[in-house]
Amino acid sequence: MRLVLCLALLASLLDAQAPASAALSPMAQLLERSLREGKTGRLIVLDGPKGDWKAKVDALNLDSDWLELDLGISYYGAKAGEIESLVREKYLVGPRPSWVLVGEGGRLVASGVTVPDGANLAKVAQEGGIRSRVQLLRDFARRNPDHLQARQALSSELNQKAAIKTTLRLGGKTEPLRSADERFDYAKYQKERDAKEEAKEREQQQKEDKPPVQLKPEEDQAIWGELADLMGRCFRSGDWIEMGSWGVSPPVEALHSPLMQEVCRAAVPEVERALGRSPDSWDHWRLWLDLTRTYGGKPIRPLLDSLLPLPTLSPREWPPYAVKGAYVKDARKRKDWTGIRDLLLPDIESSRLRESIQGKTTYQMQIKTDGKVQELPETGDTWRTTLEPLVEALIWLGEGSKADELVRSEYADHPWSGLPQRAQALALRCGQPGLAAQWGALGGATAPGK
Repeated sequence: MRLVLCLALLASLLDAQAPASAALSPMAQLLERSLREGKTGRLIVLDGPKGDWKAKVDALNLDSDWLELDLGISYYGAKAGEIESLVREKYLVGPRPSWVLVGEGGRLVASGVTVPDGANLAKVAQEGGIRSRVQLLRDFARRNPDHLQARQALSSELNQKAAIKTTLRLGGKTEPLRSADERFDYAKYQKERDAKEEAKEREQQQKEDKPPVQLKPEEDQAIWGELADLMGRCFRSGDWIEMGSWGVSPPVEALHSPLMQEVCRAAVPEVERALGRSPDSWDHWRLWLDLTRTYGGKPIRPLLDSLLPLPTLSPREWPPYAVKGAYVKDARKRKDWTGIRDLLLPDIESSRLRESIQGKTTYQMQIKTDGKVQELPETGDTWRTTLEPLVEALIWLGEGSKADELVRSEYADHPWSGLPQRAQALALRCGQPGLAAQWGALGGATAPGK
């Protein structure tokens, strides 16, 4: 009888909990699942209605103690009422603004109703047994020294952490947190992304005019030492070939690290030998570009001339797609305008022919937000990396009419709001004020298809 009563009570409890679980919104269900499945810690922040804590929570990513933990932050603004209900019920926290620090499986480690502090959070996390992704991977790799995937994942995590630390050390900024309860605004994202790409290109041009700042030995060792040692062992043993480029490619911030420069210089001959065996390897080419970038770059033409492409490849297929951007950049420095035209123009012409046969919508996916077609960020990328250098080459080769036709047809078929201004600036640099005026005026009319 007692057993029957216990079973009945358990069934009633389960029935009482079922509607609550079913009533959770998709956002709350997703958070609950991710907490349940989490292997490391996470900070959940429920901000006040006016974003009272936003700036100070963003500042956590500038705090060295917090960065060392490399834990994730789930930030919720004023719209996630269902998240607030879930967190209150699950962790018994007070009203907004409030925060919760959880460990593996979503277990509660700490909570509070005052702005979280990086040093205190780090101390509480360590005392609560929270382990970072780097710690988990480092211990796993140590116990399983032949596990290449573990070394690959550890290298990737160390890359990200070292890049952030270097950026902050040199006075840079980290990206502000995005509120998890805000609807993703593609149009806003596209504008922000384009602006960042433009700023990144200007910054890169300025950096090329002066050598990058180098970290001091003690800073270099603290930030990059473990990664440099891991990468060096991978290249010396030959394991890098099986690991794939993403596991051993240094980030752009590594150009500030003498330790990484030494490792990369020593690794480049190994990658070049691999390219000799497989000249069309995307992985090997991307790795070669990343390694050589770390110590200021290396001329690409001699390496290309030393390789033997397959006899079945057409001229348009060499150099490989993975290296075309670097080849064009190198050719622009050498003012090899003919080389740029011969490399890029056939691809552009072929693409336009395909579009004329099948229709551009076959190749140009349309993104709609609230029923409105948004321009694709990739259109700007294509202009910056391919069309702009080709138009520049055509102008310097005396083929201004061809350049004009290319710009106008591109703007008509694949409209990008940044094109008129970019094209105008390019024409002025090339001493063509007439073309500059015409291209700048393209932005005054509505582009077809926009």
